[in-house]
Amino acid sequence: MPVLVTGATGFIGSHVVDLLIERSESVRALVHPGEVTDRLVSQGVDICPGDMKDRASLAAAVTGVEKVIHCAARTGPWGPREEYEATNVHGLEDLIELSMAAGVQRFVHVSSVIVYGADVGGAADETAAMVIEPHNPYNWSKVIGERVVEKYIKEKKAAITVVRPGWVYGSRDGNSFGRFASMVKNGKMVVIGPGRNHVPLVYVTDVAEGILLASSAQQAAGGVYTLVNDELVTQNEFFETIAKELQVPAPRIRVPYRLARLIGTSAEAAFKLAKIQQSPPLTRY
Repeated sequence: MPVLVTGATGFIGSHVVDLLIERSESVRALVHPGEVTDRLVSQGVDICPGDMKDRASLAAAVTGVEKVIHCAARTGPWGPREEYEATNVHGLEDLIELSMAAGVQRFVHVSSVIVYGADVGGAADETAAMVIEPHNPYNWSKVIGERVVEKYIKEKKAAITVVRPGWVYGSRDGNSFGRFASMVKNGKMVVIGPGRNHVPLVYVTDVAEGILLASSAQQAAGGVYTLVNDELVTQNEFFETIAKELQVPAPRIRVPYRLARLIGTSAEAAFKLAKIQQSPPLTRY
C-alpha cells in the first residue's frame, strides 16, 4: 500500500519522498494544481491533485494508503489568519478524520518548534508548554493544529505522531537558509543581539529520517518529538560558517535584540494600518 505525502513538492516533503523512493516504498503525493511535478513524475510517484481546503480531494488522496505523512502547511509569519486556519487547522482536521475513516494505519503530522514561541528564553524540549503569539498567525495555527491532534489521540486513540522540526537547512531551501546565505554573501546580514544565542538547527535529510522513524516505530504512536541537531550552534557560528564557505567577511552589523523587536513591532503595526499585504522587512518573528 502506498504512503501519502502532502507537501511533496516542498522543502521537507520532497526529501521525505526521496527517502521513501530509496527504500522502494510506493508513494502518492497530494499536489496543489499548478505546482511543478516533474521531479515527482520522474520518481514514479502517483500524483493526486488536491488542496488542503478541498475535503473531496483529501478523501480521494487517502483512499487505499497505509500511512499519511503530512508536510503541507501555510507557512511564514505574515498574512490573513483565516488562510492559516483553513489549511493548518481545518484542513488538518479533515485529513485526520478522512484518514481514520479510510483505515490509514499511521499518521505523522509535521509541526514546528515555533509552537514553543520565537523566544524560549533558554532551552526547551517536548515537556515545554506551547505558547501562542497572537501577532504570528503561523505560530497560532500550529499550536491550534497540535491541539486538534491531541484531541484525536486522546478521544479516538488515533495513531498519530507529531514531529517538531527546528530551523531546517539544506538543499532546495530557497527560503530561510537560502535567503540568509544571500544576505551574508552580499554583506547585508544583520546579527540580532550579541549572537551568542543557540539556534535549533537541523539538516533536512535528518528531519526526513526522523519523520520516517516516527511513521514506523510502534512506540512513537501518540508521541511528540522535537527534531533538532544535537550540536549546539550559536547565531554567530552559523553565519560565520556560511561566510567562510562563501569566502566573504562574516557579518559585522549588529542590532540590540530588544531594539530589533521594537522595530519589528512598529513595522507590523504600520503595515497593518496601511493594509499592506506583503510582509514587513522586519517582523517580531
